Amino acid sequence: MTITHGAHNKARIIAVVGASGTGKGRYIKTELLPQIAAPVVVWSALERSDNYAGILGVPATESIADMIAAWRAGKSAVYVPPQNPKLIGEAFSLFCRAAWCMAGAVVLVEELSRVTSPSYAPPAWRDLSTAGRHQGITLIGTAQRPAQVDKDFMGNATTIRCFRVNYENDARVMANVLREKPEEMMQLPDFHFIERNLSSRTNTRGILGEKPQKTAPPAKKVIQRAPVKSRKKP
Repeated sequence: MTITHGAHNKARIIAVVGASGTGKGRYIKTELLPQIAAPVVVWSALERSDNYAGILGVPATESIADMIAAWRAGKSAVYVPPQNPKLIGEAFSLFCRAAWCMAGAVVLVEELSRVTSPSYAPPAWRDLSTAGRHQGITLIGTAQRPAQVDKDFMGNATTIRCFRVNYENDARVMANVLREKPEEMMQLPDFHFIERNLSSRTNTRGILGEKPQKTAPPAKKVIQRAPVKSRKKP
């Protein structure tokens, strides 16, 4: 794979949003990751249940050094951060600094609300979400509560797939991004989604595992005009 560096690279930042059990994880594991040929580096705080190591066919590791070694060998890596809340912030910053150096990698961070907030994100994470394209990095982030995650990531996303959210403030955030009605974000059945391509400014709707359908543009209102009466000269 040829890796290019610089501002001419197209950004690829994918946000996958949805409450627990709505289809977010299944989409990533069964549809998104199988499309990717590059090495994937995963921040997996709930690896015991998420099992990214089994899906990618690599051992999980609690060592950033081992993660870096795997990438240098051209392999994917699944990093399991410490469970101690006092250590997780520094661990995430270190993970992001290491990921920045992995040109051409796909970086997947599970549940951004654990490591970012609307008003704060580690500088190394901001580098990935605002300038990762300079390194040819594809960035994927997930969130159950989009109102509680880093705004730069959501604002710079090139693709956003939204499954159902259960809180009104989350629905308002997603409705603003997707240009849809907030109540629709809360009424999506399990495995139903709305996806927005921010480059083309188009939305698609679909069900996980089925081909999505583009949202039809609103029909133009036809104004009926009265016929013009001819004026005869006297």
